[in-house]
Amino acid sequence: MAVAIVTDSTSDIEPQLAARLGIAVVPLFVIWGDRSYRDYVDLSRRDFYKKLASEPELPKTSQPSPQMFEEAFGPLVAAGKEIVCVVVSSKLSGTINAARAAASRFRGAHIAIFDSESVAGGLGMQARVANDLAASGARADRILEALEKEKHAQRLYACIPDLSHVVRTGRIGKAQAAIGTLMKIVPVISLRDGEVVAEAQVRTFARAEETMIDLAMRNVNDISAGRFLVMHTNAPARAESVRERLETRFAGVKPKLLEILEAGPVIATHGGPGAVGVFSAQ
Repeated sequence: MAVAIVTDSTSDIEPQLAARLGIAVVPLFVIWGDRSYRDYVDLSRRDFYKKLASEPELPKTSQPSPQMFEEAFGPLVAAGKEIVCVVVSSKLSGTINAARAAASRFRGAHIAIFDSESVAGGLGMQARVANDLAASGARADRILEALEKEKHAQRLYACIPDLSHVVRTGRIGKAQAAIGTLMKIVPVISLRDGEVVAEAQVRTFARAEETMIDLAMRNVNDISAGRFLVMHTNAPARAESVRERLETRFAGVKPKLLEILEAGPVIATHGGPGAVGVFSAQ
């Protein structure tokens, strides 16, 4: 029985790429006032930042409904496929509950819901690992085993110039301890067990970026087998600078992956513009 992969839009997999790979992507919502926009469907990155600069209020986000996951699962179940659904960390969103509720409505179907304990590029990397295995003919149990390994191999370290967004949306978690000295200390945040935490605290944003790169490099023992994904929110020059500094650290060794990816509207709602981060894995 073939396996199909489903994920959510916080994976930041471009719609065109998802269609080419055959990955079904269920969108979250960005909410401005009384209007809701489906992530990547009704609201592009460009339109999001234009609205962010012009709207008097900041946006909020919301998880998909169970019906949206049902609509994604239904055709796949009808086609006789097993489903592995990889979703944003349950510590950051209730999306997993909607996916589980939808899965429960397909009696007799093989639908596994996997908590990535990640988001953005990390979730996208997991979805693509799962999809590569599915394309090679792997069964769902083998894919889930690989996802567990991938989840524990990944690390995210990020620098956010304006923490008001993550504080306002409640996603800062344990890192709230860093807020009291925000004017003097720049935290380097990370994902630990799916939750945002303060990994380090330094005096300048430039030093925070260096610390972020140090930590990302520390997570990879063999550069040639390493995968690095530089994420940013409307900060392409900053992301390119981080990519160049990573290459310098590689000392001529070519990693398995080194790419830049701009986060989409849902992630940018929480991180705000100007953030940069590095996912690293081996």
